[in-house]
Amino acid sequence: MSILSRKTRQTAALDWDERNRALVALINAGRIDEALAPAQELVDYVDRRFRRDSRKKATTYNNMGMVFMLSGDHELAEECFRDALEMRKRIFGRDHQEVAVILLNMAHLYKLMAGRILKETAVEAD
Repeated sequence: MSILSRKTRQTAALDWDERNRALVALINAGRIDEALAPAQELVDYVDRRFRRDSRKKATTYNNMGMVFMLSGDHELAEECFRDALEMRKRIFGRDHQEVAVILLNMAHLYKLMAGRILKETAVEAD
């Protein structure tokens, strides 16, 4: 590996760290509308900069799933979580805590989806 190649990868990793911290701060502050654009930009960034099965890419897809879930776009959240789950399974194996984190996020998503369906069907039954 050339020095230039290593330097480029280090720069990309530092850039990702900074962008990811900013995104997580927006999510944690509940500023979901503001998080949508930076989250999408970060997904585009990792798709260009990182290999297919990268920890940073899997984390980015998980965070994008969180943004979609919290904004109410459950179908896109599920898609992002599934992509993150498959990446983490390939990276870590099926029985790793990083895989469990995605499964917990998906469980929360499915609970929200089920609650919405139950609420809608209860209104229709009245």
